[in-house]
Amino acid sequence: MIKLVFFDMDGVLTVEKSSWFYVNNKLGINNRENYMKYMKGELPYSDFFRCDLKAWMVKYPGIKGNYIKSMLNEIKLVKGLGKTMKYLKDKNIISVIVSGGISWLSDRIASDYGINEAYANKIYCDDNGCIIPDGNIQVDPSNKDYIMEKIMAKYGIGPEECIAVGDSESDYSMYRAVPNFIAFNSDSDLLLKISSARMENDLSGLIKFLESY
Repeated sequence: MIKLVFFDMDGVLTVEKSSWFYVNNKLGINNRENYMKYMKGELPYSDFFRCDLKAWMVKYPGIKGNYIKSMLNEIKLVKGLGKTMKYLKDKNIISVIVSGGISWLSDRIASDYGINEAYANKIYCDDNGCIIPDGNIQVDPSNKDYIMEKIMAKYGIGPEECIAVGDSESDYSMYRAVPNFIAFNSDSDLLLKISSARMENDLSGLIKFLESY
């Protein structure tokens, strides 16, 4: 019996593939160079995280957290999100977001849809609400298994009682934690190869999977 479902956020619960890229695009900032360095292992995630914040601050001195939140509120959510979360709640299945995205978005989604917990990366602001180049990195996308194992231990749930839903190459780290992985709107050959199921566009396909599990 499945007792817990882990969800990536960007590209799984949201139509946008990355909350970070979405904000950067809205601000007219290109972070591709730093992204490629991170993907090649030349830049630690903590530095990659702060590089984005510093770029925002350089281009828009005094930029406020509420301005970024307003952008994140524009991001569309995937079809079937509400139906799926209601099903999980009705079945007493725990739902948890584990994302390298921005926590302002994950916290809102969790609150709006009754998701039990959300782990994402927090941006800090000063006393005036202005962004500073610091935060709380709860999730390194390439090491999601680390926090997933802590969550399973917290609830006393084993890996075989969990499902992970992801879309991008970095979500392979979710598969390292639990054997049941669902590839959602993914074009990653690696994820498609290891997935227990593949779903597209409508998250409520998870309901059918759970009922036939």
